[in-house]
Order: sequence, then C-alpha cells, then structure tokens
Amino acid sequence: MFASGYAQAEDRLEELLKNYRKAEGTMSEAFGPQWFQHDYRQRLWRHREVARAKYGTLPAHIRSGLEAFQKGVELYMRRHPEQTPPWAPKLEPWMQVALSRFIIWGWHEGEIASELQRAGIRPELPAYRGSNQMLVAGSRTSEGVPYAVIDPHLSWYGEFRFYEMRIYGGELAVSGATIVGLPFPSLGHNRYLSLAMTTGGPDTSDVFEEVVEGDKYLFGKQWRALKTRTDTIRVKNPDGRYSERKVEFQHTHHGPIVARKDGKAYAAAIPYDEEIGLIEEMHQIFHARNLEEAKRALAMLQLMQQNIMIGTVQGDIYYLRNGRVPVRPRGCDPSQPLPGSTGACEWQGIHPLSDLLQVHNPPQGYMQNNNTSPQWMMKDSPYTPERYRDRFYLYNFRPGPPAQRPAMTLQQLDEAKHITVEKMIDIAFSPEVYGAASWQERIRRADSGALARMLAEWNRRAEAESRAALGFYLFKLALGEHSRAVTPPETLTDAEIRAALAKAAEQLERQFPPRATFGTLFRVGREGSGRHWPVSGGTLSEAGMATPRAISFVRSGEVMLGRGGQSSTQIVILKNPPESYMVLPLGNSDHKDSPHYDDQAEKLFSRSQAKPTYFLRRSELEKHLESRMTLEWNP
Repeated sequence: MFASGYAQAEDRLEELLKNYRKAEGTMSEAFGPQWFQHDYRQRLWRHREVARAKYGTLPAHIRSGLEAFQKGVELYMRRHPEQTPPWAPKLEPWMQVALSRFIIWGWHEGEIASELQRAGIRPELPAYRGSNQMLVAGSRTSEGVPYAVIDPHLSWYGEFRFYEMRIYGGELAVSGATIVGLPFPSLGHNRYLSLAMTTGGPDTSDVFEEVVEGDKYLFGKQWRALKTRTDTIRVKNPDGRYSERKVEFQHTHHGPIVARKDGKAYAAAIPYDEEIGLIEEMHQIFHARNLEEAKRALAMLQLMQQNIMIGTVQGDIYYLRNGRVPVRPRGCDPSQPLPGSTGACEWQGIHPLSDLLQVHNPPQGYMQNNNTSPQWMMKDSPYTPERYRDRFYLYNFRPGPPAQRPAMTLQQLDEAKHITVEKMIDIAFSPEVYGAASWQERIRRADSGALARMLAEWNRRAEAESRAALGFYLFKLALGEHSRAVTPPETLTDAEIRAALAKAAEQLERQFPPRATFGTLFRVGREGSGRHWPVSGGTLSEAGMATPRAISFVRSGEVMLGRGGQSSTQIVILKNPPESYMVLPLGNSDHKDSPHYDDQAEKLFSRSQAKPTYFLRRSELEKHLESRMTLEWNP
C-alpha cells in the first residue's frame, strides 16, 4: 500500500488531493464559490464526519494499509515539494474512507432525485453512469476457461478517471483500476477471480414525505423535535479573501430534509448513511480464492446498488443484483415518496445477500449486463419482471425491450461459439450498430443514389476508417424528428428518406475534406493538448447509433472529441493464473512531459486495442520496464 500511495502521487498528485477535498466538502476553500453547492451536498451527507468518527472501528489490518498508503503519498510530497500545491490538505487516513463514501454516493443521490421528481420537485440530477460487463463460460471459449469483460463508462476527467495499477504484497495480487486516492483496485481481478460492476440494481434509498410545523415533525400521534445540525463552509472569494458561510441541516429520524414543497418536507433515507466498510469489503473480495469466499465478502453489503459479475478460475460465472436494500412493509411503493408521519412504511431491517437476485452458471453459458434488465442478460432468460412482483424493488427494472447497446452485445454473445481471446476483445470494443440492417433495407426501397448504395453495402460498424459510417450518421441527423430512431418508424416516407440522403450527401462533400471518414469527425485525445486521433464507436444517441463501445463526445473546434465512456476496459482470461488485457482512454500520468500522458489514446484506445498486463508474469513484465524504484517502508 505504501508503494501504491507513492506511485499515485507521482502520476496524479493534484487529482488525488482534489479527490480528498471533494469527499470532505472543502473545495470552496481552495477553488472558490463555484464549488459551494458541491461542498454543501457533501456536508449534508456527512462523509467527513462519519469517516473520522468511525475510522477507529475498522479492523487493524485495514487501518494499517490505509495509513501505509498515506505515508507513501506524503513521502512523494516531501521529495517533490515543487509539485505539492499550496491548497493541499493535511492528509489523514480516514480521508480514504470519506472518499470511498463520496464515490458511491451519486448512485444514492440519483435514487433520491428520481423519487423527488415523482413528487413534482425538480432537483439537480447527478450524471448518468453507464457500463458494460460480460462473462462467457468455458464451454463457449476456445481455451475452455471463462472470459470476462470489465468495462466501466464514466467521465475521463475528474474523480472518476481511473488509475491503472497492478499491486502485489503478501496474499494480495490484483490487476485493475482504482479511484485515485484509494489504495488498490475496485474493478479488476486477483489470482482467482474477476470482478465487474455496472449501474443497475435494487431500489436501496427512499424519500419520506414529512409533516413539519416549525421545529417539529409528526410521527404517529406525536410531534418530535427536528434534529438541527450546523456547519461552516470556508470559501475563497474572487478577490482572494476568505469568507465563512454557515449552513444548517435539519433531520428527521428518516434522514436529512433535502426538499420542501406545499408545506411538506422530504427526508432522504439512505441505508449506507452510517456505513464505512466499503474498503474492507473490497479488500476481502480481492483476497477471495473462490466464489464462496467472494460471496461472504459481498454479504457485507457495502457496495452501492450495482450489477456485479464474478468469474473464477474454477469455472464459475456468477451474477448478483447487489445493494444494501431495506425490507419494506407490504403495500409500500419505494419508487414514490413514502408517508413519513404514519409509520406505515418504516424499514424492517436489511435484506441479506440470500434475498437478492443471483445467477450462477446459467445454461446459456454467457451473461451480459450493459445496464439492462436481468431479463436481457442472456437469450431466454427466466429472470423476468413478473417473477419478482412480490418484492419488485429487489428487481427494480420496468418491463420493456433492451436498449441499443445491450441488445447488440446480447446478439453477439448468443451467436458466438468457441470464442477466442481476439474475438472477446473485438466484442469488448465493438462499434457495431444495432438496428442498422433495418435502415439499410429501408434505404434500398427508397433510393438508389450513390450514398444510398454506399450505405446499403456498409458493414454496419462505426469504424474510424469507414466513410459509410460517417454518411449514415449524417443521414440519421438529417431525418430530424426521426433521427434518434433505432429502427425505421412506420410513418417515415420514401420522400423523407430521399431528402435526408440528399442533405447528408451534400454535407459529406461540402463540409468535410475529400475521402473523410467516421474518424475524421470522431476523435480521442486529451482536452486542450491539440493532439487527437480517429476512434471507432460511440454513444451517438442523437443519431440512434449507440454502439457497445461507449464513448461520449463534445464539440471541439472542427471535431467531436471523446470525453467519457469506456474508462478502463479489461479483458480477463480466467486461466490459472489469469491473463488479462487493459487500456485507458488517455494515459496514466497527468504530467504533460510524461510519455504516458496520452500514449494509450494514441497507440491503443484509438485503435481498439488493449495491452497485456503481464499479471504474475514478472519475467515478461521486466522486458518492458522503463525504470525501477525501491522504497523502504518503516511502519
């Protein structure tokens, strides 16, 4: 852990320190009033308060690891004071616990915001967090062992920008990706198993509608005193001076009041409110030697509401619809604000792991959950919404067809037999456009011009070198109100198709250089660096082109530059020991003069490739060493 802290500080010191400030809610003190609302929210959720108060209750071996990590960061800062910013906070080991809470809290805030919306309140919604995950059993792979794809889709900037690492020490041997400021990976694999997560899962948090008068709230037949808590947020003003802003929070026994409307107050009830065990749970998972040991770790229920997939070297493929889920009384609908004053919907405990939806070695021999319902994880899935009417909040996904991204991956995995490593990597980076075949048939019926013929012959892959993919994108945009349709609407006329084709053809010739391709427009590279490269695939929802390879783009001059999506893609071959491949979208270092600033964007990500990790293969790894450093840890 000591070396992990030093290495992260060496590559991304400022980001690491910012992550601790973000978790504590002290960004305004360093960066000004634009961070005040952010800090207010973190003080509301008490990450600093809970982490600091309960840090001593963590097991001694967890605390010693966190403290060693901190010492590694501090050693780097002492050796390189010129790199330590003046706003650097004084480091404390409990900051890592606060950061682990902060990182998962957006999922809880999303649930709370959705329920407030149903009460007619319009809160600020957290950013959507998508991901892909796949497991293929040995019965369907060329090597006879499970293959795993771990593919989170998050922002390439800020607290969710993953750090690639391998860490070996004692019984801990892990390859994967971590949040900067935490000591070991949260997604990846150890010697025995792989761990992947995607957004989705049970309904874990509730909003209670409270009856409030003055400083009291009604519960049953009694008026109870609201608990009032005050805090001070220090703010650096534009003139360089500091001010202190007093903030006040009111709580019922359900949780903090987060909104008011029409004389009612709305309290957020989050079952993770007092929890600090996420790092301990992850530590146990990555020490697990088989599925049963991993499940004992998962039973701590510290991870947020997620689709979790685990593959093992023993041949298991396993899915869990995970979450720390309150037991609600019959007749209470947690998708809506619950009555807080009657007591009729009080929580009755927490569901144990055994109550949660789990799948172990399905007969289909594969699973995927690209943010979809368990119904669409495999063909002919028995895990339909109807089976879970009794406790629907454990299933928590409304009936309906799969979205474009999971639908494409489902088709690809179901059709694939004897999958090779190369094929698994191709599926992980697939730019294939689900539904494009129906558009090709519709275009053939409507027109026979040059662009129509090019689109009819297209391989339906949004590849960087494809001119047809760019033409299809422009054609879809030209359809106006129909541009987002995944398949052709019945109301779409031949005349509308011909008009869209004509507009797209003109744009292709006049607005782009000769022989322009998809990669001429869609690029990947560091923002502000002036360097970028053509890339395949993307989440082009505006044109109904959300490929399994997810990349979100923003306009940057004449190009669309990737800013989020695939953020640390891993392909794990669960041999004994595992082999794995990994890529980041940009680079692992934040130093502009480092060869690892944007090398992965240029040499790997833009080419839909991943590099070997050489996990537990020291002799192979040492063939590629650029430098070596020995650090001495004296506890």
